[in-house]
Amino acid sequence: MSTQRAPESTLSVQRGNYTSSLPGPLLFVAFRTLTVPIQYLILTRSTTLLPLKSLTLSQTLLLAMPSYIAFKHITWSLLLMRERMTLPFAFFGGISDLAFECLTSYIYTLHPINPTYSPSLLIPGTILNIIGISTELISEIQRYKFKSDPRNKGKIYTGGLWGIIRNVNYACNILFAFGYASAAGGVIYGVMYSGIYVMNFVGNAIPGIEAYMKGKYGNQWEAVEKKVKWRLCPGIY
Repeated sequence: MSTQRAPESTLSVQRGNYTSSLPGPLLFVAFRTLTVPIQYLILTRSTTLLPLKSLTLSQTLLLAMPSYIAFKHITWSLLLMRERMTLPFAFFGGISDLAFECLTSYIYTLHPINPTYSPSLLIPGTILNIIGISTELISEIQRYKFKSDPRNKGKIYTGGLWGIIRNVNYACNILFAFGYASAAGGVIYGVMYSGIYVMNFVGNAIPGIEAYMKGKYGNQWEAVEKKVKWRLCPGIY
């Protein structure tokens, strides 16, 4: 049985609020779209957009990764997100992602003087990034299709990777963040960058979403917790 909950902060996902609103998603999409030309200018240290063929392999991949992340975010916000997106959430989410990506591009430009940078991490980091983003996107689409079926109303999706860990999306975020940052600045920067994600998820996002799920679904959620034991990483947490 569900219980009444206090209204969500406008800086949070509006759990249980499925009213449509365009301003929030449009602002978020605008921020995510901006990252592509901005990262290009930082990576090339240019004030104009030069032809893509002028980019090195490293620059190409370090532009492709935030572009793919932005594509995933845009797809999620316009097609997969069922909850209402507020303007404060869109602004904070958009500006923080943009800021971290700008920092990462700038860190890459310092690679000649960065003792922890390793060009050998470029390809492995890119692969981890692509795997993380693609896995999250596929998992979100699977969950969306399940929730969109009227026969599944009031049910929790535990198919695919959601049957292994309860917060697949957060795990994928950590994976693609580590890959992206490691490729740009080395393992130490990768650990620091993805570590911010870990701290936010473990200390804030996961307790929040799981409290919501328990309040909304009650015994059904408790059964899911017994079936899917791991919150974020099998064997660890």
